[in-house]
Amino acid sequence: MGGSVPDVAELTIDSGARLDLDAGSGVGVTLEYLGDGHWALTTLCDTRASGATCVFDIQVSSDESETGISSFEAVELEPDDSVTAPDDFALQLDFETGADLDTVAFDTTPGATVRVSALLYDPDEFSWAEWSDDPRLLSWIGHGALEQGAPTNPVDLTPDQP
Repeated sequence: MGGSVPDVAELTIDSGARLDLDAGSGVGVTLEYLGDGHWALTTLCDTRASGATCVFDIQVSSDESETGISSFEAVELEPDDSVTAPDDFALQLDFETGADLDTVAFDTTPGATVRVSALLYDPDEFSWAEWSDDPRLLSWIGHGALEQGAPTNPVDLTPDQP
């Protein structure tokens, strides 16, 4: 018989808190809520240490009771990276990140909850699955502290202030 689907964790992201990211170091997906409905999602890879690139498949969506994702802008992406909007409430991000940072900035209704789901491609021959949905991929600042890893993937993030 099939198991139950785990609940999606609902957590707080601090408005205006910025992450200090080091391109080419660490592996993950970071989120920042800049305030007034402005968000930034950035991917990074441990390319300097591993020599590898990281391939991410990320979905971002906003609460459908709000106005959705009103705009988005790719920041310094390479030709193999893509950002698409399948509808007014979601973004699909396909990033190949090396020793750089890949970022998309997007806008929602101020204070809207955003759901983020991230997959990392793992071509390791010893890996049991090619795509990892490890919740430790996700990072943000909540309640004044760096949150490295979520209890679930996807995760819902709600700003502490609009």
